[in-house]
Order: sequence, then C-alpha cells, then structure tokens
Amino acid sequence: MSFTRKKVTRRVVIGSGIVLGTCGAGIGSAAFFALRGPNKQSNVGVLEFQHPLAIPPVLEPTIDADGTRRFDLTLQTGSASLFPQGDSETWGVNGPFLAPTLRARRGDSVAIDLHNELPEASTIHWHGMHLPAMMDGGPHQMIDVGTIWSPSWEIEQPAATLWYHPHPHGDTAEHVYRGITGLFLIYDDEESSLDLPRTYGVDDVPLILQDKRVTEDGQFDLNAGSFLDNFTGSLSFGIRGEHILVNGTFDPFFTVTTSVVRFRVLNGSNTRFYNLGFTDDRSFSLLASDAGILRGPLPKLDRLLVGPGERVEILVCFEAGETVILRSFEQDLAVEGVVERQIGGE
Repeated sequence: MSFTRKKVTRRVVIGSGIVLGTCGAGIGSAAFFALRGPNKQSNVGVLEFQHPLAIPPVLEPTIDADGTRRFDLTLQTGSASLFPQGDSETWGVNGPFLAPTLRARRGDSVAIDLHNELPEASTIHWHGMHLPAMMDGGPHQMIDVGTIWSPSWEIEQPAATLWYHPHPHGDTAEHVYRGITGLFLIYDDEESSLDLPRTYGVDDVPLILQDKRVTEDGQFDLNAGSFLDNFTGSLSFGIRGEHILVNGTFDPFFTVTTSVVRFRVLNGSNTRFYNLGFTDDRSFSLLASDAGILRGPLPKLDRLLVGPGERVEILVCFEAGETVILRSFEQDLAVEGVVERQIGGE
C-alpha cells in the first residue's frame, strides 16, 4: 500500500502489502508478501500500486423512538472488478463485496435488521462483541433465504476494533472468503479523551487484509488444494491465495495527509498469518489489540505477527516526500519439522 501526503505529502500503496510514497512522484518500490515453505509465493516487482485504496463506507443508523441505533444490512450476491483477470462473482453486505463499517459507543442500544438475499442460508457473527448468545449469530442462529433476523443488544465493553462475518457450521470459511466481512468500531469516553488520530478514512484508516486464489477468468478458486500445496510456514491450513486484497483493492495506494496515522488492521484471511513491517524497518507503536486500547502504547516495534481474525491498531509516523512499503515478512513459526514428521510417519 502506498501513502501520499499533501503538503507533507506521502503516498501509500497497498497491494500484497502497503507502500508509502510521495504525492505526484512514482512509486519507488512494490509491496509484496514473501512466504515460507515448499510453495513460496512472492509478488516482488509485480505490483505497480495504481489503484486508490477503497475505504469501506460508514453505515449511519436510523434512531428509533427509544434511542436505539438501528442498522439495516442485506446479505447479497454481486460482481466486482477486483483482479486483472476479469470481474469476479462475489458476496457482500449492502454492496457486491465486503460490508459497511458500523460504529457505536459504549452504552448504546443497537439493533440490526439482517436481510438474507444470498442463494443459501447464512449467519452474521459479531466477532469480539460482548452480547447474549442468542444475539451472537453463530451456527445456532441461521438466517434462511428471503428472511430477516433482527438481533438487538446494549454495547457494554471498552472501545475496540471488532468485525462481523458469517459463521454457519461447516461453511464459515467459504462465506467469509466470498466477501462478507465488515468492521464494527466501538468507542468510549476513555478512548475519546486520548489524543489519537480519529478522522475515519483520513488518519484513522481501516486495512482489511485478505488473500485470494483466482482462476484464469478472475473467479475465486475455493479449492483448498492438498496439505503440501498450501503449507507455507503458517500454523493453520486451508485456502491460500496468491493475490492480496486490502479493503477489496488490488494493487492499491493511499494518500496520507497527516504526520501520524492510526491503522486498524484486520486479518480477514482464512488461514494466512501476516508478519507486518515496513521495508525501511521504521518503528511503529501498537495502540490496541482485539480487546481494545492497551494501557499504554507498545513502542518501537518493527514487526507484528497478525493471525486470522485478529485485529490490531498501530500508530505510524510519516515524513514528507518519502517512499516506504508495508509488507508481510517471512515468519519463523518453527513448523517445518512438524510437517516433515507427519509426512514421514515419525
């Protein structure tokens, strides 16, 4: 991903990673992911970072007479131009791919009207939310085709970056992979009192990382392949793709207009881990994890391992006229020996 800043101009390009570069200048380097294992993949020198980073839109709720914040969501099929190979058949929420960002404060009462216009039953699970089980949208709470499910609850947890996605038994990975993924941001008085970047899409920027395997005509390839084909040094196994989308954008860049940016990173991939860092090894601070804001920022990091479903918030400083790449570095998860023993029957 590349960030470009006006006046203090920085450009960020995101493709299988994130690139920062100067406004009006060419991108000096390409972002990529280098993976371990017998089936290494890399997009070094392939990406040109020519697509502006899409920012998931914020869905504003309607306010009921009792003050409840009501969000209207529709699970639907669609088509999106995601890859050079051609348009992809996708699933999304209130659009063809991904889902809008929902926002609420601690103490708010929220209600969701979920319409299922998919070709099969699904669910929506509020990942990381503190709420009654009957409202949680797991496999026990299926939404049949053509029906509406309307959960409601009160937000009673600290500020945090959460996300929502399908969770049907046996089909969770496929339904998420097809595109139903969205952020649910929780705020509270403590977070609001801190001197933090908080302009959504400007200096408070979501980064939903997803890897996709694509057929020659641009369709999602849902074939998980064999154990060996998919082993790349990660702790889990399943569909791994050679293309990386950030907020549903392939080969992206982002224009940075401030000297400090808060990135809310969601690893929305099915099985892939990302070892995030910048190519110039600049340090950044970890502001928050899955559970919310830390007691104090963890400074001077240059690598951060993020697993599937995990969320982190980081603070990064930028200077005018620079180019830098945010990418996933190789990981030392020490599992090659385990694989060899399994294959060899030891």
